[in-house]
Amino acid sequence: MSNIYPLDQERKRAAQQAVEASAWIAKMDKGLADADVQALVAWMRADPSNEAELLEMARMWDKMDALARLSEVFPHASQARSSPVRRMGRQLAVAASLVIVIVGVVITAATLNRHEGESPFSLVSDVAAYETAIGGMSTIKLPDGSLITLNTNSRAVVSFGERQRIVRLERGEMHIEVAHNPARPLSVIAQGHIVQAVGTAFNVKIDASQRVEVLVADGRVQVGVHEQGTADDYRTEALGGFDGPSLLIAQGERAILNAGSEIVESLEPEEVAVHLSWRNGNLIFRGESLAAAVAEVGRYTPVEFVIEDENLQRLRVAGLFKAGDVAGFLASLEANFDIVYQRAGTETILLSAAKSRSTDAPR
Repeated sequence: MSNIYPLDQERKRAAQQAVEASAWIAKMDKGLADADVQALVAWMRADPSNEAELLEMARMWDKMDALARLSEVFPHASQARSSPVRRMGRQLAVAASLVIVIVGVVITAATLNRHEGESPFSLVSDVAAYETAIGGMSTIKLPDGSLITLNTNSRAVVSFGERQRIVRLERGEMHIEVAHNPARPLSVIAQGHIVQAVGTAFNVKIDASQRVEVLVADGRVQVGVHEQGTADDYRTEALGGFDGPSLLIAQGERAILNAGSEIVESLEPEEVAVHLSWRNGNLIFRGESLAAAVAEVGRYTPVEFVIEDENLQRLRVAGLFKAGDVAGFLASLEANFDIVYQRAGTETILLSAAKSRSTDAPR
């Protein structure tokens, strides 16, 4: 049984009136243009109780000075101001009222605009940032039930509003399982690209060259371009649609997005599992070059790997490694690929072919 009860018409009208009065107080504090003053007069004339509500809100917010400056509209405002002695006695109460009014206005606005079956909180625009350190991983459950898993050294900013859900990936990699809600699509913004879905699972990664990789594990997503700088991407009401054409990426497909170019490829199920193995703390290589493998392992540790032999960079490696396990990775290279290593300082490891290194070199 639902615990949400509809407001009757009178209470709804009063709540809306309080929201509008609060908005006028905020505008007055910044200064009203002539057109704003005319609109304010029209609002007060529309309902005689509007002016009373505005005066009461001004007293509560201690904004009678703002009304007094509009003497042609509020000739009685200066007389209605509290004396300095009374105002000093009310400072704590006013401070507490400010908090109550702000919270009340947000909740009231959400209640008045609520769609049936949704909680008021889900409609209030809120921003939260999540990040992981090098070698870390974190799973976050969002208010709508969506799940985000952040890979190593990643940062995402989440903003939920009434009509949109926005996640901005600032760096690193994330996997998201999107709670189904056709009325509020979820958009991921990464390096000027928008990945939009209403209920699916996909992976987004910003690599070292700032390319964006999108891998769809379930369902399908729509990918387009979002011109950066045209809107505040942290505000859900500011995000528009796609700037130009978009493309659909289906389950088992991966898109590699560069500035001005897109490559879409189909992957076998086992390849998808390899790309998503990081969620289980594993790194799987199936014939990648040593340079690529070292770059991937390096994402999970502050250690820097330097391949001294240029030809060695193209050596193909395969195997399963635990993310962040540098010692295990080096042992496997030495045992299976005839690669030796030398430490140069605390966070640098030099890799070379075994035959090019003397047996008495420091280990």
